[in-house]
Parts: sequence; C-alpha cells; structure tokens
Amino acid sequence: MKKFLCGMMAVLMACSATGCSDKENSSSTSGKQLVSDAGDDVNVAEEDMPYGSTVFELSENNDDHVKITIGFDKRYFGGDDEDNPDYSEIYKIHDYISALNSNDHDLFKQIYYPEYLEYACKNHGYDNVDTYIDELYNTIVRYLGEGFEINYIDVSNCLDDTNASAKEYMKNVDGYLDGIGALDKVTSKKIIEIGGYTAYKTESGTYQLTNHMESMILGVYEIDGQTYIV
Repeated sequence: MKKFLCGMMAVLMACSATGCSDKENSSSTSGKQLVSDAGDDVNVAEEDMPYGSTVFELSENNDDHVKITIGFDKRYFGGDDEDNPDYSEIYKIHDYISALNSNDHDLFKQIYYPEYLEYACKNHGYDNVDTYIDELYNTIVRYLGEGFEINYIDVSNCLDDTNASAKEYMKNVDGYLDGIGALDKVTSKKIIEIGGYTAYKTESGTYQLTNHMESMILGVYEIDGQTYIV
C-alpha cells in the first residue's frame, strides 16, 4: 500500500528539503506573516532565503474559505498582484486535508482534475475511485488513530525537479495526464510537502503529524486555467 501511495499521490513519502526555483517574491495585505530572524549581522535578500523564511498564515479569522489554519511561504503562492493575491493553490491544499479529515469522497473528486483519479486508480488495479479513497483514509487512520483531525497545515516545502522524489512524482503525474489527454493543458506545476509543524488532534490530545507518519507530498497543477490536486 505504501508503495502505491508514493507512486500515485505520494502520501506518506519523505523528501529532502529543496525549494522551488525561479519563483519571484509576492505578498498579501491579509493573513498573518511570520518572518524568520536571520540575526542582526546577517543581510540576506528575501528572494535568496530558503523556503520557509517568510511564513504566512491564512485562517478562518482572515479568509472565508479557510477552516483549518494553513501556513506557507508567501513568496511561492499568491501570484504577483499584492493587492489581490490568488490563493487557489493554497485553497486546494486546504480542501485536500479537509477531505482527508472527513473521508469526503465528493470533495476528493472535486479537487482532482476530471478523469485523473479514475484513470490512475484503474492503472493501479483499483475497481473504482471510492475504493481507493477509503483505503487511503484507512491507511492514515492506522498511522494517526481513529477520529484524527488535522487542525494545522504546514506547507513545509515546495519541491522542484532537482529533488529526486519530486521528479519521480512529477513523472508519474505527467504520465497519467498524458493518458487522459490533458498534459498539453498544464500551465503550472508545483510539488509541495505537508510536514513541519502540521498538527492533528484525537480524543487523547494534539500531536505533530510527522512524529507518527512521514510527510505528505501533493502535486498542485494548473490545467486548462484551473487549479487541481494531482
């Protein structure tokens, strides 16, 4: 099962810390920003700092779409319009975790590119998408426990194709998209890691996700002008 998850959607996959390349700085007028302190004697341009140096948070207090607080490096998400940031990628990541928390099959199917899940599941021997989603959920339950709820999302890295795991992931995703005739519609690719300070709660308390399972890896693609998880 773990091999399948890594090969198809790479949940439960560990990756080394490598930032996305060639991404310009962007900012927003809303949300919460937490800037890393490099020290009084260090003068480093923001664009030269590693991923995670300018952490930004969206929560239900400052964004109507967000129910689970989500932190990310603002330089990699939001686009170039500081006055009107586009957080569609962050929203899709948020919705993936929301769907995972409640095993919401309808939401899972909405956040993936049409036909993608069906095609990928068929190629891995699953009878249907619902069977796969249930097995994914039950796998996470085995790691985190019954009734788990991820209540803080840390988009802890944005990986480029110099990272071996991200490169393999992207190759697999592109193969599936090619199989359904959608690869030439892709205009943006990001492979992100959910780890770091990501937290979950159960009846017994609140815990750091990566103390009990490996980081989650997801593809966030723009396809035909829309953002999807892949």
